Amino acid sequence: MTAPVPDRAAVRTAVADAEVPGWAGGVMLALRWATLLVEVTAMVVLGALAGGVLLGLGPALRAGGVVAARMTAEPTPWRTFWRTWRDGFGRTAALFAPVWAVAGLLWLDAGALGLLDGSDLLGGPGRAVLTGGLVVVGAWGAVVLACWPVVVARYASGPVATWRLLLLLPLLAPATSVAILVVAAALLVAAWALPLLAVLVVPGFWLWATGRLAADRLDRIDAQVSGGSAA
Repeated sequence: MTAPVPDRAAVRTAVADAEVPGWAGGVMLALRWATLLVEVTAMVVLGALAGGVLLGLGPALRAGGVVAARMTAEPTPWRTFWRTWRDGFGRTAALFAPVWAVAGLLWLDAGALGLLDGSDLLGGPGRAVLTGGLVVVGAWGAVVLACWPVVVARYASGPVATWRLLLLLPLLAPATSVAILVVAAALLVAAWALPLLAVLVVPGFWLWATGRLAADRLDRIDAQVSGGSAA
């Protein structure tokens, strides 16, 4: 009879707890978290570069989100990242293409608004409407982008169904959307105050924090759908 293979993550955690008990173990865990956040950031950057940025960023965000969701419970984060990055690379890159299109449009709109701001072609009310619309679209896009890695990793739906869910999520989960925007604002402030922190930690923390928020909401939506189907 073959002996059962122990769970690698459980063994790793048990060894760490046995070697560093008490408050020292808590400090080591915090340092491990910080290290993993930096590692996730490095993974996303390398994954994006490996795919030429335009094709690689989507798969890198998806794979980084998978690793960030497991964090200290993942015994081989780098191996998991690259395996996830390769699996379904073409589908993931295609699903991320609309993000590039919308980002380009927002950049052009912001540039045009900046040019019109110094001229008399755009009155005060018109400028306020355009600025407000740009802010709303940007906030909506931030929520969609935060949910994108979780949705793409969780569901194997086609592009139409995937993007329909993504675009409706801010309406289906208003509290989660507000929480994601609060996280985004806090990270922007932290990045402004500590630029080095932004480079090393912010991308990994963004994937972890917003991924947890999005996953919790999707769990509830899936439970409601399953309950309705069973009824």
